[in-house]
Parts: sequence; C-alpha cells; structure tokens
Amino acid sequence: MMKLNQLPVTTFEKVGMNEATVDYSEGSFESIEINKDTVLELDKPGDINVKIHVKDKETLSVIMKYSFKDTLNVITDVDIEDGGTLKLIQIDSSNFESRLINRVNANLQKEAEFNLAQILPGRGEVYSGCTAELIGNDSKVNMDVSYLAKDNQKVDLNYVANHRGKSTECHINADGVLKDKAEKTLRDTVNFITGAAGSKGIENEKVLLLGDDVVNKSIPLILCTEEDVEGAHGAQIGSLTDETLLYFAQRGLNKEQAEKMISLGSFNRLIKMIDDEEIKESTTKLVSEVL
Repeated sequence: MMKLNQLPVTTFEKVGMNEATVDYSEGSFESIEINKDTVLELDKPGDINVKIHVKDKETLSVIMKYSFKDTLNVITDVDIEDGGTLKLIQIDSSNFESRLINRVNANLQKEAEFNLAQILPGRGEVYSGCTAELIGNDSKVNMDVSYLAKDNQKVDLNYVANHRGKSTECHINADGVLKDKAEKTLRDTVNFITGAAGSKGIENEKVLLLGDDVVNKSIPLILCTEEDVEGAHGAQIGSLTDETLLYFAQRGLNKEQAEKMISLGSFNRLIKMIDDEEIKESTTKLVSEVL
C-alpha cells in the first residue's frame, strides 16, 4: 500500500485529504536518462525512473507520452543547472481502466526555468503531481495541468513549489472538467521558506462541473516563514449557466456540443505547447474522442 501526493503540512487529517493511498507495490525501477531534446513513449506497465539533466544555460524540450495497460508508475527526476530551461510535456493516452502514478521532482538552480505541462484527458485512474525546489536565486517554475474525469474516474493531483532562493517565482495552474460521478482532488502548495525574500507564488484553478453527481476537492495552501513575499490563490468552480447555454444555442449548438467545446478549450492551451506536430495532432484527436 503506497502513500503519495502528501501535503507538506497535515492540515486536513480529519477529512482524510492529506495524502492519497494506492493499493500498489513498487518493484525494480527501470532507469532512463535524458540530456537532449527527446520524445519518450512509455507503452508498458511497470516502474520507471526518468532522469533529466539540463546543463548551464542549456534549453531542452522533452515529451513523455504514456500509452499502456494496467499500472504505470513513473518518477521523473529533473535537475536544471544555472540559467538552464526545460519544457516537459507529459501526456496520458493510456487505455481505459488503467492506472497512472506520475510524480515529478525538480531541482532548480540560479536563474533556471522549468515549464511543466501535464495533459490528462480522462482515460483511467490518475495520481499525478510535481514538487519543485526553487533553490537558486531568480529561478522560476510553471506547473500546468489539464484534466478530464468521468465515468467514476478518480483523479488525484498534488503540486508543491518550495521557494528557497531569493526572488523565485512559481505559477500553478489547474484546468479541469468533471462529469459522470467522477472524483477529483487537487492539492497545490506554495511554500515560502526563510531566505526566499522577494519571491512570488500564484495558484489558479478552474473546474467545470457537468452534473450534480461529481465530487470536487480543492486544497490550496500558502505556507510562509518569510516576510518579503507575495502569494495569491484564485479559483473558478461551477457549471454552465443558462446564459452560457443560451449563447451557444443562439449559434446553433446544443448543450452537449457546448460542453464539448468548452471542455476541449481547457486542453488547447497546453496542446499548443507541443512542438512535435504529429503528437500535437494525435493529442487533439485523443482529447476530442474522450470528450
């Protein structure tokens, strides 16, 4: 039995939201090292440790595409040296009734930048997240996730930015759709640690609820032991209003078509980040089919 997606501070013990518990036992990890632009497709279940190293002032782009059955357990360790930049895109295109355990651990040195996009279009059970250590001064991280949960699916997400260096910056953005008795938990934490003067952290969430039978749990946290910092959180959670449906109806679109168009829009921003045209096209098709 695994415990994962744990909050840095056990704030919600009584309601059982501090961590996720998964009935899975890790085996021997296969190690994959990446130090150049790469498209990595993982099409088998098992335990994988991906290590990405970005050198001083180097810029890398890595796409990880998951297409598997059963359970895939992936730990991605990222190290970005001074002035380095990494764009990491992770796409879940697994089979229905599969389970993805997807964890990213990133260390950012001086003036390093990490842009993470996770595209999770509602195939099977998902446990995903990222912990970023902003160690160097002026380092930046952007963590973006788009998800769709439906058909009793469970999506459990956890994003943590630990600000350690001075003038560090993080943006955590989650954009999702829930329908058909799905359940989603999002934990997002901005942690300003003593010494992180001048740092900024922003958490934003949008959730579209398509039905009264869904379960949405949102746990935004801002932790602080440093005075000279800026932290903010914003959330938009709700269903389509009558005014919105009327707007689409006046343009010849029924409720189902309106829901699909808005849901697809929540993915488009991240899909546009994909540099590989073939993968961009196949991801757009995948999201459209699931919707």
